[in-house]
Amino acid sequence: FEPEPFFGFGVAFVVWAFSEFKLSEEVIYRASTPNDIRFGREIFAYGTWNFRELLKDHDYHRGIHPRFLTEASFLVSETELGIAHFQDKKVQKKYRDFADRLKVFVDYFGMHSSPERFGSVTLQSVIPANQFDEMNVAQHHQSEINEVNRLATEAWNALVPLISEIKERIPEVFDEPIKGGWIRSPDE
Repeated sequence: FEPEPFFGFGVAFVVWAFSEFKLSEEVIYRASTPNDIRFGREIFAYGTWNFRELLKDHDYHRGIHPRFLTEASFLVSETELGIAHFQDKKVQKKYRDFADRLKVFVDYFGMHSSPERFGSVTLQSVIPANQFDEMNVAQHHQSEINEVNRLATEAWNALVPLISEIKERIPEVFDEPIKGGWIRSPDE
């Protein structure tokens, strides 16, 4: 009885066994909760449409459809009640930063604007319809518009890293196509 062949066979067997059971490095560990996947899809939908318009693309020298503010207000309310949240702590931290900035924007814009009828369209506007004159914006309205634009930009700048964190930590968000639209505000 010679131990060297048995030792060689044992080492080869162990190496083979570990190579059979080794996880592939191409496999992405996917253990996100259903809540994180659902809510991550909603945030992506907001980032591609609703909040992109509300926080990034719109200049508040002009009014915006009141439904945009309603949608953001509902999200803020759900966040404050603990309904809208991520269970992944790293994503939740970025979400809280975004939600806090969104709340500041929503509160300020809601306080310094009102739904105004401009012809046949109702818009949420800082400048009242009876005082609307593109060439002569009152100084206090101009400073309110500048602040709304600044707060919107801050909220958008907090949304971008949140979206990146979701992409990295919750890849299941992309298992199905993401559709934009109204998520929280009632259909009209």
